[in-house]
Amino acid sequence: MKYAPIIIFVYNRPDHTKRVIDSLIANKEASDSDLIIYSDFAKTEGNLKKVNEVRSYLKEIIGFKSIRIIERGENYGLAKSIISGVSEVIDQSESVIVLEDDILVSPYFLQFMNSSLEKYENEEKVASIHGYSYPMDTTNLDDTYFIRGADCWGWATWKRAWQYFEPDGEKLRDQLIREELVARFDYDNTYPFFQMLTDQILGRNNSWAIRWHASIFLKNMLTLYPKESLILNIGLDNSGTHCDDNGYLSQTFSSKKKHNFPSIIQENIEARSRMVTYFRSIAKHQIKKSSPFLKIRVFLRKIAGKLRRILMRMIDVLHSSQTKAEIIFSGNYSNWEEAANICSGYDSDIIIEKVRDSLQLVRDGKAIYERDSVIFNEIQYSQPLLIGLLFASSLSGGKLKVLDFGGSLGSSYYQNRKFLSKLKFVEWSIVEQEKIVSIGKSEFENREIKFFETIIEAVKLRKPETALLSSVLPYIKNPYEVLGLIKSFKFQTILIDRTPFFVEDFPDRITIETVPPEVYSAQYPAWFFNYSRFLDFLSDTYELVEAFESNDRYSLIDAKIIYRALIFMRKK
Repeated sequence: MKYAPIIIFVYNRPDHTKRVIDSLIANKEASDSDLIIYSDFAKTEGNLKKVNEVRSYLKEIIGFKSIRIIERGENYGLAKSIISGVSEVIDQSESVIVLEDDILVSPYFLQFMNSSLEKYENEEKVASIHGYSYPMDTTNLDDTYFIRGADCWGWATWKRAWQYFEPDGEKLRDQLIREELVARFDYDNTYPFFQMLTDQILGRNNSWAIRWHASIFLKNMLTLYPKESLILNIGLDNSGTHCDDNGYLSQTFSSKKKHNFPSIIQENIEARSRMVTYFRSIAKHQIKKSSPFLKIRVFLRKIAGKLRRILMRMIDVLHSSQTKAEIIFSGNYSNWEEAANICSGYDSDIIIEKVRDSLQLVRDGKAIYERDSVIFNEIQYSQPLLIGLLFASSLSGGKLKVLDFGGSLGSSYYQNRKFLSKLKFVEWSIVEQEKIVSIGKSEFENREIKFFETIIEAVKLRKPETALLSSVLPYIKNPYEVLGLIKSFKFQTILIDRTPFFVEDFPDRITIETVPPEVYSAQYPAWFFNYSRFLDFLSDTYELVEAFESNDRYSLIDAKIIYRALIFMRKK
């Protein structure tokens, strides 16, 4: 058997490091293995003593074929340490085994790693070997199984696979969205891996592991897992990076000596299904109900009554040059493409120009209000949206920082600016398609309102706290992926407005919306949503503060519809 070099990354935990080394030495293969240790430098003066303690201990280690210690002269941090260290060693070796200073290993860990590396050395589909198995139900599972992607607690890989590591998280995120893989990447929306990747892009974490997982997942490559864990993470005591003891990951490791390998190199569907069940069970245990939300609901209902008396007027009055025209929804299509192929389509340039012309009049005070390119002689307020915006500002001391996804050239901004003008601070960031952004930048931007082509760009520059999606989700091919993306940015509040839901428990439906020529001649697919599913999708990280009926009044022939406005607040 060939023995891959072992890399250990250590920092300032002498006791943890000693326990990890002792567990490795208990493997009989240790004496035939080269050990490379990367010791990171102290981040602060306060860490220096512990770093030096670790380095003194490292010089005493025996029991391996060879030992090489690399002492960094500056603080790399975990991500840079691992990325650079693995790359350096793998340049000289075809395979590596990787540990951190909080991963205890079974006496049979090295046997499993080396035998697996040897067996799958030339299997391009297999990217890595993992020593940890999640504490899910493993009844009747095989000794080992494959799962798409990669992992980070006691792992091994080959030079041929490590070449696919992509350090640019934004590239990975964009590809996941483009290939419509976000839900699958998140194990059917049961664990927030996509959010972890988004947080890495935004600098909220510096995880190398989420990028490694995403890189291999996008290559459709596999990692081999043991049925029973061969490692134990002892860093879940808040002493490590990105680790805390949540009670759902810690477990003892297996004493199994030998493992049978899968007969077929493909993802184990049953194992993946059980991982989904496990992740879902974690989410249920971690949901916390908080009484302040009850107080918020009472408050919102009170101001809703007052605002209704102030704001509600005749709202369907069109400009004298217009006649009222009805939008029609029809059909029940199995997928977006089927509906799109039937639609007659629309001229997006003409629609954009109509919206542009109408909003220019509103901007310059020559018209009162615009919606969907139509000019009104009175502002058609969305009372629930205004409540949501004022509520969001109250959470931030009278400041309002909105990300308006699909916000056109500022329709919602101009609709509500009268009531927002007295706030301490307003920033309105619109994310739209390239042509609208170009027009917005040249003709509509001011100190408050700015235009962006991506959410990332807006978040990095302006750090919005409230996400607004008004009449947007029904017209997106993959609305839940967009909603998942919005969720991943951890906005303090999410406001959903003018969005249609079934009154009864019907599944999500794709229809065709027909817009009459009086507005602009168009046909395109449109979603109607199951209300319970929609709420469940956000319930892991957001609490529904209040639900209102929107002003829209459209219907389907065979089902009752309510257009809703929803106010969500992120759970603590």
